[in-house]
Amino acid sequence: MTLMQTHRMMIVPRYTDRSLDWSLRMTFFLGLCLTALFLSPTANALTNARIVLHDGSSIVADIVDYRGDQITLSTSFSRDLKIDTALIKDIQASADDREVSTLLLKDGRRVETAPMMVTSGIMALSDGEIIKLADVDKLNPEPWEMGQGYAWKGLASAAFTFARGNTDSDQLDVAVNTQFDSTRDRITLRANVEQDSSVVSVQTEGNEGTNEVVRSREPSADNWQVVTKYDYYLEDWTNHYLGVNASVEADKFADIRLRSYLGPYYGRKLFDGAWGKLDGELGFVWVDTDFFNAQDTEYLGANWNVTGESEILGGDSKVYLTHVGILNVSDDNSVILDTTIGFGFPFFFGLEAAAEFTVDYDGAAAAGKKAIDQSYNLRVGYSW
Repeated sequence: MTLMQTHRMMIVPRYTDRSLDWSLRMTFFLGLCLTALFLSPTANALTNARIVLHDGSSIVADIVDYRGDQITLSTSFSRDLKIDTALIKDIQASADDREVSTLLLKDGRRVETAPMMVTSGIMALSDGEIIKLADVDKLNPEPWEMGQGYAWKGLASAAFTFARGNTDSDQLDVAVNTQFDSTRDRITLRANVEQDSSVVSVQTEGNEGTNEVVRSREPSADNWQVVTKYDYYLEDWTNHYLGVNASVEADKFADIRLRSYLGPYYGRKLFDGAWGKLDGELGFVWVDTDFFNAQDTEYLGANWNVTGESEILGGDSKVYLTHVGILNVSDDNSVILDTTIGFGFPFFFGLEAAAEFTVDYDGAAAAGKKAIDQSYNLRVGYSW
């Protein structure tokens, strides 16, 4: 009878250097969580305000957010009630609320009012100016929305598997996706590492008739990739931008010692609304691939990128997409396609879980290597 033990752990490390012990790894992880917690924006709500609609109905709620002609309320029956501001007639602040509210108008001006009072769609500012509620773009905007610094958001996730028995296996899959966004530019970083290995125990007969166990460790996956992007928003076309992207990756089992590409592109925010975001980009890249055994290649390629996410399913869940395509225009018209589709949802203790499907197609794969590589992943991570 053979005893086999399998332990599975899903954790979110910040640093994945195998030379570090677990205590130091946990220190990095806790440091990341605390940093994200302190730097994350906090909602500056107006409490117990009375909102009167044009149909005569009224709601007593905390005003949590006001963005893009949509107001978000927290009530006794809903913590995330969204109402079109065109339906609002009056806003009456509570008697105890004398807090100064900062308003970012659609013409770019920043003004103040205290308290926030709206009567028949009209409101008075602290300096005596009268404006319409429809002129307001954001209530209590964050510093980056007023051109001061960056908004930092991201997701760090990982999956570990430790199995012990007839076959000992260690699997490590770590991914970090972070973005710094401002009113003038945007910086994106995506990185992932996959390191899998197995220890196989084989029982053999020794020279003196005794049984011996021979153990050997064999890697089953060894790849990593880092992608960086920089976008500069055009002043006259707010939904258009110019950018440059770079990538470095390696995959031992695909015979890729190192593959890199670099190039510019033109991008556009195809959709940016309450239901989600979708960006499309088109440009050129220079691709350089160093193989272990096959002949090295370098070529000019046409590059397109599509990224998006949506909360259309509700419940704090989101659907996201990342697609990168490169077409070799200088020689054999081979194509490289990397696509990830995922569904993320809240987990527990502030963590998030995600089910991902990834398919990569390499039309310039080395001889004897498969062109298509696909995987299904269940990840757990921390977002900020």
